[in-house]
Amino acid sequence: MTIESSNIRNPRNGNCKDNDPKTVTQKNLNLIKEDYCNRLKSKLGELSESEVTNNGTLMLYEKKKCVFVKTEKNFHMLRNLELKIGVELIQASEEIKKNVTSNIAQNEALVNALKAVLKSAKDAKIAFANLRESSAKLDAGMNDSCNAGQLKILGCSNDNCNDAENNTDKTQVPSECQDACRILNKLVEKPVQFTQEIDIICNSTSETIGIQSFSNIKALDKFQQDFSLNAKNFDDQIIAQITNSASNLKKAQEDFVVAIKSQTQSSYALYNKRNELETLLEVKDYLCCHKCNCIGDCGCNEGSTDENNRYKKCKCDICDICKEVTEIYCIGDNEGGINCD
Repeated sequence: MTIESSNIRNPRNGNCKDNDPKTVTQKNLNLIKEDYCNRLKSKLGELSESEVTNNGTLMLYEKKKCVFVKTEKNFHMLRNLELKIGVELIQASEEIKKNVTSNIAQNEALVNALKAVLKSAKDAKIAFANLRESSAKLDAGMNDSCNAGQLKILGCSNDNCNDAENNTDKTQVPSECQDACRILNKLVEKPVQFTQEIDIICNSTSETIGIQSFSNIKALDKFQQDFSLNAKNFDDQIIAQITNSASNLKKAQEDFVVAIKSQTQSSYALYNKRNELETLLEVKDYLCCHKCNCIGDCGCNEGSTDENNRYKKCKCDICDICKEVTEIYCIGDNEGGINCD
């Protein structure tokens, strides 16, 4: 029921034809009619107000619902980002830190070990140099003619002029000196090999230490610290956004709950206003277009030969009252007719 759908008007003094009441009964009926007209207009206005309010609360409900859904979606997106990326990133940073610390410790241990090897190799090189020097002196002494007799006694002479004599002398060499020639030759030859090998060891050790120094494993610690700091800042930013989004979601939910309550209240209020107006309209229709059947066909408007009937006047007065009742809410049109709508 809306204002446009109602034809209710408010006649002056509740009289459809704007005629002065002739009787007290008609006057009272007109007053009752006017009261009902005013009540109908008031209820019609309240219904219109309820319709507008209900439309407004419905629009507010849809708006708050949209805000709540989008806020909840944003919160879920941030929460999933934190669970999938943030937590994993922080834990990965911790694992990287452990690996970098372990690599740096191993690198330092390797460098220290290489330095120890290089020091030992240098010491060995000095010792081998002294051994080579002694070997050279030994070789020079063996090639000295002054020592030819001793070498011949040991069987180390290269003179083969008298093999029988050499064999006789060899049998006279003490058992402790049987291998003297081989040992002397080794003492001359091996120091040269040792010197060459220790040079290779020293060079390899130095190059390895240079490679380790050039790789600069300790620089990974700075990279790890920067990565950890950036990861923490990123995770803190996500957490801050989650906290803010959770607060916004709570506020949006509270507003949405209020909007639901308001919309529900306005819907029930609109329903009640429609019921009240329809009730008044039913009463109006009943009174306005009521057909009085209390006395049946009284015959007051027809000619009657029963002039002596003492109840005829009473019946006709009752009929007049019934006509007044049926015109309580009738609206006079421009032609003077009666409209009960």
